[in-house]
Formats: sequence, C-alpha cells, structure tokens
Amino acid sequence: MAGTAPEPPETIEVTEMTVACDGGGALGHPRVFLTLVDGKVECGYCDRMYVLKPGTKISGGH
Repeated sequence: MAGTAPEPPETIEVTEMTVACDGGGALGHPRVFLTLVDGKVECGYCDRMYVLKPGTKISGGH
C-alpha cells in the first residue's frame, strides 16, 4: 500500500555552536540546549536539524 512520505525534518541554519530548541509552537517540547558537532546537531525530541551557516566564523574561548 503506497502512502505519502513523511515530511523531512526542518533544517535551521545557525551562527552559534550551542542552540536551544523547544520544538516551536504551543505544543513544543521541553527546552533543550544542543551543541553542534562537525557543524550540525539533531534535536532528539522533534528531529529538527541545526546546521552551521556557511561562512560562519566561530571564536574560541569565552
């Protein structure tokens, strides 16, 4: 039986190595902080993919 393919997860370009995700909207999920590894990270709750925006310079240190 053929069905429609699920929508691909949302991909969000970011300029920081740490991002906060709450799923968005009124029915999101608890806010979690995610650290990009090799320029990307996927939220374990909502499957959003965060990717480092091309050309972003990451500063070292605090």
